[in-house]
Amino acid sequence: MRFERLVPVIAAVFAAGSGAVAAAPALQMHRAVYDLSLGHTQPVSDVTGIEGRMVVEWRGGPACGGYTSLQRVVTRIGVLDQGLVSNDVRLSYWEAADGNEFRFTRTEYTNGELTDRQDGTAKREKSGEIKVLREGEEPVTMPSETLFPMAFNLTLIEKAQEGHRVFSRPLFDGTEELENPTTAFIGKTVSDQRLDTKVDGEGKALGEMEPWPVRISYFDPAEKEGVPSFEMGYLLFPNGISATLSLDYLDVEVKGRLSEVTYFEPGAC
Repeated sequence: MRFERLVPVIAAVFAAGSGAVAAAPALQMHRAVYDLSLGHTQPVSDVTGIEGRMVVEWRGGPACGGYTSLQRVVTRIGVLDQGLVSNDVRLSYWEAADGNEFRFTRTEYTNGELTDRQDGTAKREKSGEIKVLREGEEPVTMPSETLFPMAFNLTLIEKAQEGHRVFSRPLFDGTEELENPTTAFIGKTVSDQRLDTKVDGEGKALGEMEPWPVRISYFDPAEKEGVPSFEMGYLLFPNGISATLSLDYLDVEVKGRLSEVTYFEPGAC
């Protein structure tokens, strides 16, 4: 189970009203804290329980030349015949404002021991193709339509503002060797799923906003059957905060409840 996939898609302000011309997306830089718990499981699953916390922090913007993200997921997982297993996954990256360069570092600890570390860079070549470099490995290339996380999110928002309900593009976020084809489904705003106002920090105001339900399917590029390897659902609020997460793996669902939000001043690099 790749817990860095718990990181929610960051989004921004959608225009209200149907058919209106939307302003360019403006991301709210922030830190969000999510409490994690076990949702439904399949009979074949060996997971008996999950508890933990995820922290996602975004800073930067065009004035800073790019965006930075620090993300950490700490979990305790009950596994049949193994007892409790602790995981600590840390992911940091920087993405150029023009979406043409991406640097990432991922580390994972299991039961307190370092079990994986990866560093790499990805750059868009003049041809449009993207070359990925990791230390000690041969370079690999990805198709030109591949987007990095922030460019993906901004394009997703623009499509939603234009009234599109389905958006498909390959995404590369440094958690897999290559890009993941993705399909996002964006629902209409809902008024009966307002966030519980018991959220610390600036999140208290979310109770007055109407969110959009979003669901994204991630696919293995080598898989020909068209079955997603992972799906993520969440509520997206007009200020760009994500809440009520549902992370669906093959045999287990992890739920994420937004418990705290801190906004950063615009232009804080």
